[in-house]
Amino acid sequence: MKLSDLIQHVGDENVECQIVSQSLISAKVKKGMGELTIATDQAKVMNLGGIGRAKHVGLLVWLPADRLPTDINPTPTPS
Repeated sequence: MKLSDLIQHVGDENVECQIVSQSLISAKVKKGMGELTIATDQAKVMNLGGIGRAKHVGLLVWLPADRLPTDINPTPTPS
C-alpha cells in the first residue's frame, strides 16, 4: 500500500505529523543500526503501553530533506 493511499483511507483530518529532528532527544549508532529517542505526546505513549487496542499507531517515514518545504526543513541540504 502506498503511503498516500493509507492517508486517504484514514483521512487527512486524522493524520498528525511529528518531525523527528524537532523532537529528537538522542541519536546513536549501534552495530550498523541507528537508535533514535524522541519526545512525543504523553497520551499517545501511555496508550501504547495500555491494555487493549491502541488508539494511535506511529509510523516513521523517511523523506529526502531537499524535497521538503522550508517550514518543515529550515536548513535544506545543498543540491
